[in-house]
Amino acid sequence: MNQAQLGLLIVTPMLIGTALLMHRQGVMSRGGVVLATLASLGAAAWMFLTQ
Repeated sequence: MNQAQLGLLIVTPMLIGTALLMHRQGVMSRGGVVLATLASLGAAAWMFLTQ
């Protein structure tokens, strides 16, 4: 596992956590959180597997 893949494994949960915290504060809707989560997971999976 290289440094870029390790970075993806660290940053992706942080992005999802940020979206969840923003939803709890009333800044993001539930649909926005779902979309942000799916986009983060999809992008991370794509970049992780193509490295």
